Amino acid sequence: MRHVGEQKARQLVADNLMDLLAEWASAEEDARSEKFNGYVHGIAQARYIVRKVWRFVDEEARKVGLEPLQHQALLQAFGAGPAPLTIGKLAERLDIVPALASRTVKELAQLGLVTRTRRPDDKRVITVIVTEPGRDLLRAIDAAVHVHVEYFHSTLTDEQRRAALVILTFYAGLGSRSRLSAIMTADMSNS
Repeated sequence: MRHVGEQKARQLVADNLMDLLAEWASAEEDARSEKFNGYVHGIAQARYIVRKVWRFVDEEARKVGLEPLQHQALLQAFGAGPAPLTIGKLAERLDIVPALASRTVKELAQLGLVTRTRRPDDKRVITVIVTEPGRDLLRAIDAAVHVHVEYFHSTLTDEQRRAALVILTFYAGLGSRSRLSAIMTADMSNS
């Protein structure tokens, strides 16, 4: 008789434990679902902001006679770092094939916006240097874009900005443990 009572007690504990585990699992799933929803919301906000700004940029580039890819190539050639970019590195930064990067640089050179130079140590390698007219054109496009972006800022809520920043910092590799992420989080919580 005692044995039957122990079995019932064990079964009751097991049933309760299963209920508790099921409750815990569903709560965990809800938390995961809530985090995923927030994550996707952040992606949506970041993509909205980036797409809107890039549309402004592309429109201003077209107004001065550049296709968006030409403008992006000019930006990368000028802004990637102190050393001139090679065609291969430019292609990598634009996420295009080298042949397309080469053709784009040739078009920019014909417009007088860049010069192409073969490297003395390896004549097969071509570097790209932005000319003064190329830099002036970048400045003009940037000034025109700023007008649009300043207005666009006024249409965003703080929550949209925060959600987009969280995703962009994640994409840039600034995890929650990085020093810069901690500084940004502290700054956002103080405002």
